[in-house]
Amino acid sequence: MNQILNKVQHIKPLEIIIVADDRMSAIQSIPTFVESNVVVIEEKSKWKAPVHGAKVANGDVVLFLNGEDVIFSVELERFIEPLLKKEQDVILNNIDSVCFEKMRVEWPSIAMVYRKIVNDVLGRMDLKYDSMLSMPYAITKKAIEDIGYDILQNPILSQVTLIEKGWRLQSSSAITNTSLNNMPANKTSFYKNGLTKLEVYEIKENIKALESWLQRKDDRGNYTDGGRKREIIEQLKNQKNYSRFHKGWGMNSSIYNGKQLSIIIPAQNEESTIKEVILEARKIEPKEIIVVINGSTDQTEAIAKQSGATVIVYEERLGHDVGRAIGAQEATGDILLFIDADFAIPAKDLHPLTQAVADGVDMVLNDLNLNLRFPLYIVSLYKYMLNIACNRKDLGVGSTIAVPHAISRKCLEGIGWDTLHTACVAQVKAILEGYKVECVHFVDVMKPNRIRPQEHFATIGHPPAVLRITGDHLEGLSYLLKNKDFKDLF
Repeated sequence: MNQILNKVQHIKPLEIIIVADDRMSAIQSIPTFVESNVVVIEEKSKWKAPVHGAKVANGDVVLFLNGEDVIFSVELERFIEPLLKKEQDVILNNIDSVCFEKMRVEWPSIAMVYRKIVNDVLGRMDLKYDSMLSMPYAITKKAIEDIGYDILQNPILSQVTLIEKGWRLQSSSAITNTSLNNMPANKTSFYKNGLTKLEVYEIKENIKALESWLQRKDDRGNYTDGGRKREIIEQLKNQKNYSRFHKGWGMNSSIYNGKQLSIIIPAQNEESTIKEVILEARKIEPKEIIVVINGSTDQTEAIAKQSGATVIVYEERLGHDVGRAIGAQEATGDILLFIDADFAIPAKDLHPLTQAVADGVDMVLNDLNLNLRFPLYIVSLYKYMLNIACNRKDLGVGSTIAVPHAISRKCLEGIGWDTLHTACVAQVKAILEGYKVECVHFVDVMKPNRIRPQEHFATIGHPPAVLRITGDHLEGLSYLLKNKDFKDLF
C-alpha cells in the first residue's frame, strides 16, 4: 500500500479513495508522508468497490487502480492525459501485446476469448482484448453518471453501455502490471480442461452483458443473415414445393450396424467438382445422395442426375444452411452426413463420422481442434465462445458451421429438420436436449475450400462471410439464453 500511495500522490490527485474490506486496518496503514486527501470506504465485495468509490469521487476524471499493483507515476500521468485534455472519455489499459505473446502458442484463456468477442460484436475490433476487467482504467465523471454508478459492478456491461452510448473510448497506453502477468497458462486454458469457478464467473458476467445488448437488437445482434430464405423452410413445413425433383439411386449399407446412410450436399454452380464429390461419397455406402441445387446457372443439375443423385432444384439462391435443412427433410436414412459440393472429401475421412453415429453419437463434428493455428482466428473464437456458453468447453472449436458433420435420425427428429437452416442453433438445441455431441475425426477443409472474393475479403472490417458467421453464433447464443435459465448455465 505504501508504494502505491507514494506513486499516486505524485500525480497530485484531488483525492485518493481507498475501498477496503477492513476500513480501520486501511486507515492505520496510510503512511504519514501522504499529503493528498484520503477517503477510506469499507466494502467487502471487490465488484461493488468501484461503485462506492465512484459515488464519493469529486474529480472530473476517476482513475481506478488495483490495490496490489505498483505503477510508476509517469505512466499514470501518460495514461490519464487524453481525459484531462478532453480528447477521450474512457481509457482502457492496452494489454494486446501481453495477450498476443501468450496466445500465439497456446489456447486463449476464457477471459481473453470473451473480451475479444464482446469488443468484436460491438464493432470495436481495434480494442482487441482490452477491457474494463483489467485495471487501471479511467472514466470521466460525466460518463459514469450517464451510464449509472451501479452498472460499474459489471465491468463488461459498463464497457458495452459506454460504447453504445457513444462515449469516446480508447486503449492507447499499455501498463504492464502483476495482474496481467498472472494470466492463465496453457494448463488452465487448454480446451480439454474443465472450467474453474473464476472462469464460470467471468463467463456469466460476459454473457450477461451480451444478453443485455442482444435484447436491444435482434437475435442476431442485427448482423447479416447472408440472404437465407427462411420463408422457404416455413413453406415446406406445410407443403413440398420444389422447382424440380429427380429421384436417384443408392444401396442398402452393410457397414452401419443395420442402419442406413443419407448424404446431403447443397450445391450452387459446382459443375467442375460435383461428380467427384458424389463418386467419393458413394464409397461409404449411402442409401441416397441428395443434392440440393440452388441458384445455379451451369450444368451442376445435369451432372448430379447423371451421377445417380436425388436432385432437388431451386432456381433462386437459398442462402447458407437452408439447402442442408431441405435435404434433411427429404432424407430417409438413420444417419445423415452433410458435405459441401466444392471439393471432394476422401471416403476414408467421411467414414469415421458416419460410423460414429452408427455407434451411438448423435451429432458428430469435424475435430478442427487437432490442426489449429494460434492465435485463434475470430471465427474460431466465436465457435469456442458458443461451446463454452453451452458448458461444452471440451468441444473446443467443433461446430456444425464446418463440414463434414453428421447427425442421427433420433437427433434430427428431436431438434427438428427446420432447425438445421441455422447451424449454430441446431448445435445448441442438440446440446440442450441432451443429445450426444462429439468431435470425432479431423478433416482438413481449409486447404481445398474454394475462395470466393466477394465473401471472404473486405477492404474495411470483416468480410461478409465473417459477419454472417458472427450473426449465426449470436443467434445460437440467443437461443441458449431464451431456453435455459441463466442460473442453470453451469
